[in-house]
Amino acid sequence: MPPKKKQKLDNRPTCLHSCNKTSFAKAFLPNGTYRQRLLDYIAIIHQLADHASHALKFYILSAPTFTVNEETIEAILYLLNKGEAWHPRKEAKKAWRDCLLPYVQRYCQIVGFVHPNLRGEQQSVNYLTASMMANLKVNVQEHFMQMLLRYINLRLDVKGHKQRLPLKSDARQAFFTRLCYLKSIFLFDIVPESLDDLTAEESELLEEMWSFIPLSDQPLTYSVAVDPLAFFPAYCRLSSLYEKHGFRRFSAIPLRRSLIQSHVRIDTVILYSHILCITRRDAEAVAKVDLWMRICNLRTKAFRSRHDMQFEGSITTDGTSVSVYLKHPEADKYGKRGARKSAKALAAEVKVLYVENNLSACQENIVVIDPNKRDILYCQDNKGTIFRYTANQCCKETGSRRFAKERQRMKAGSIDLIESRIPSHKTMNLIDFMRYLLVRCADWDRRKDFYSHPAHTRWKWHAFINRQKSESNLISNLCNKYGENFTIVMGDWSDAGRTARFQTSSKTKGSTASFSTSIKPHLSALTVHPMTSLKKVSKHDLIQDLGDDEKARLKKSMDCWVVPTLTVSKPGRCATGIEIR
Repeated sequence: MPPKKKQKLDNRPTCLHSCNKTSFAKAFLPNGTYRQRLLDYIAIIHQLADHASHALKFYILSAPTFTVNEETIEAILYLLNKGEAWHPRKEAKKAWRDCLLPYVQRYCQIVGFVHPNLRGEQQSVNYLTASMMANLKVNVQEHFMQMLLRYINLRLDVKGHKQRLPLKSDARQAFFTRLCYLKSIFLFDIVPESLDDLTAEESELLEEMWSFIPLSDQPLTYSVAVDPLAFFPAYCRLSSLYEKHGFRRFSAIPLRRSLIQSHVRIDTVILYSHILCITRRDAEAVAKVDLWMRICNLRTKAFRSRHDMQFEGSITTDGTSVSVYLKHPEADKYGKRGARKSAKALAAEVKVLYVENNLSACQENIVVIDPNKRDILYCQDNKGTIFRYTANQCCKETGSRRFAKERQRMKAGSIDLIESRIPSHKTMNLIDFMRYLLVRCADWDRRKDFYSHPAHTRWKWHAFINRQKSESNLISNLCNKYGENFTIVMGDWSDAGRTARFQTSSKTKGSTASFSTSIKPHLSALTVHPMTSLKKVSKHDLIQDLGDDEKARLKKSMDCWVVPTLTVSKPGRCATGIEIR
């Protein structure tokens, strides 16, 4: 038996990548020729990304059987760029060209797309392929299980039964017990000896779901987390079933529909190929920094090194703002992939974030935060001090509402009428999708001219700046409210268990990142699992466990979320529960 390989200890710094943002005017030198080449290039790439996502969906709906992977998206991008003039050398790419060419040609005829014939497009196609693949995978990872469980609830009319059955009745309890049993069968959690106890409706639903969900020897939630692309055909089929039964549709295939210029990646190869317009031999004859100094002002703050991370020749820009990427010398190369993690490893990564595994690191003062919709953050410590960060406050501080009103004012009378006639893009019916494409491209020039106005990208840039200021003020206000030493415990977005196993809620990830990147190093951002660490209790039960002061404060409240494992007490005082109303 061969000896086991020793695991390599990763002694690298925790932060290996960083990003600085600055304005386009500060980052680039005032060279009109280079600037115009750059703006023309990012406009072409944005156009290719827009049509590639729509052409991919057209291929999926048109083909009798389809396969979606990196080679598929790469071939579509090459065909959109050059059409029949694309002649790859590898046999695998030739096969994809012959397979996809009729669909791409048909799509170009419908929308009237003219091939841009961008030369030296390999690097750009690689970046677009990686971006589109990431969108597809994340879309399946985040929403497949949620939409699958929702489909079961809709088919079995769970909402109707909840309204008809009395609360706390035996019939209601029996219904939900039966529902849990059916879901465990539908999702391959258990395999019953016999299915004779299923009704005709349940048997039909079972056959329908088992016909498109891929079989796996691992739990379904784990398989979706580690190999989402294998469930992409099932996700498309699920979207078709929603439309077939008249349920509210969802977009299984993410489309790039915005005509506002997006951020486009510029690296050294793209720089000398499309901006400087020099050959590879001429570019390799000089240092990389010298190439960037011809177009960028490397003395600006955004390009400076920090924490051993340096500018390695990669930026993204939309013509208004610029993101400068810094990289540590010990960081992995672009495109390196790690090995697939086991179910236990994925579960351990998620569990280690939760508060029950971090009790030793908690400060004396613990602030519990419940993310919500109207109150984005509702904070309360063990002393009962409340702090709120509302959605209305966020809209005012970021200016998003004001920018949306200004954009709507610009649309009034023309663009809004044009866009109101565009059908839904969520359809999985080929005829309806072709109708969407025809109506969308009917007034393409007018909409393109409207969204090409620099005000749209300027509003995005200002909204980002205001968001950074708002989050910085939020951290300062928290410190002023609760002192300098406290631990933050975040609820998992009150999703009632809809977040799949082996994953963390994406909204909780965003909130945790905001706290983790703050300038206060002592703030500890932790998360609380809604099913294991939180329990719903009534006001009466909570008051029985609290003192007189807490009773008076909770007279007007209805229900509370309680963290039972975090009862903070001092010598000589009774323990007080930490609650989130």
